[in-house]
Amino acid sequence: MISVFAYDRNKADRENIRKTCSEQVFRVPDEDMTFTEAWTSEGFVRKITDTKKLDLLYYEYIKGTGVEALRDVRKRYDDAMVMLMTDAQVSPLEYLKPGVAPDSLLLKPYTYEQLRMRNEEFVQTWFMRNRDVDDEEKFLIDTKGEKVLIPYSRIFYFEARNKKMYVRAGDVEYAFYDTIDALEKKLPPQFKRCHRSYIVNIGKIRKLSLTDNYLEMDGGVTVSVSRRYKTLFKDLI
Repeated sequence: MISVFAYDRNKADRENIRKTCSEQVFRVPDEDMTFTEAWTSEGFVRKITDTKKLDLLYYEYIKGTGVEALRDVRKRYDDAMVMLMTDAQVSPLEYLKPGVAPDSLLLKPYTYEQLRMRNEEFVQTWFMRNRDVDDEEKFLIDTKGEKVLIPYSRIFYFEARNKKMYVRAGDVEYAFYDTIDALEKKLPPQFKRCHRSYIVNIGKIRKLSLTDNYLEMDGGVTVSVSRRYKTLFKDLI
């Protein structure tokens, strides 16, 4: 269970934080989250004092308010990660201080897409730091004596290209030798063939464009979907 806290004066911003955070957490098997919110400094202090466990904090820093509340949080929850949201006009010297500096920074005003993309990186970093990755299933790449283990939850897609297979995990791509037909039979159920050259992780799909024949994945990555597989993905999404 991941404990998430959002302190922001704007109700819509708090809801977007909850939504994008849930999107990331619920894609991880057997994970869930609690969400606490506050919109005044008094409410934040009161609620954070009653919080027994904190994993992710989204904190709106307001110019001139000081960092004592945030410093107290850092002392009490030393393993928690903090995303700080503040106006672009606020000098970084106000909040980039020892014992306070955030793990991630988002400048206001921001779009929902900017929040979603930043939060994807933020939450995945938390999982990499804290989750017992030894219990998670991984895909093994073994080429030229080098072995790489990639958690299935991080893989976007597999692509057959230039007589090789390529696996895309975040912004990184690895090449290995196999055939897409053989690979399709070995992968877990969340991986589905969408094209003669692609197998995708359905947990990473954001939308299907029937008109333009593509799947949009997390991070804005697009993958072709052929007419043969359209009906399958229309039913899945």
